[in-house]
Amino acid sequence: MKSFNHHSHNYNPIEIQLAHEISSRLNDPEAMPLYLTYAQQLPHEKLREILNKVCSIPEKQIKRTRGALFTFLVGQYKEYGHGYPRN
Repeated sequence: MKSFNHHSHNYNPIEIQLAHEISSRLNDPEAMPLYLTYAQQLPHEKLREILNKVCSIPEKQIKRTRGALFTFLVGQYKEYGHGYPRN
C-alpha cells in the first residue's frame, strides 16, 4: 500500500475522517486519495448516503468491488446530480 500524505493537500480533519471512514467501510485503503478528493469536493451527507447504500447491497449482487460501485455512484451523482434515479 502506498503512503499518502494528506496533510500536503490542506484537507481539514473532517474531510480526512470521512475519507478514512469510506476507505475502512469499503475495505479499500488504496483509494484513500480519491476518497479525500470526494470529501473535499462533495456534500458529506451525500457521500454517506451513497456509502450506506453500497454497504447495504449483498456481496453477491456486486459485480466488481464495493469501492468500484461507490466510485461509479459518486461519478453518477457528480454528472447528473440529485435527479439521477440510481442515486
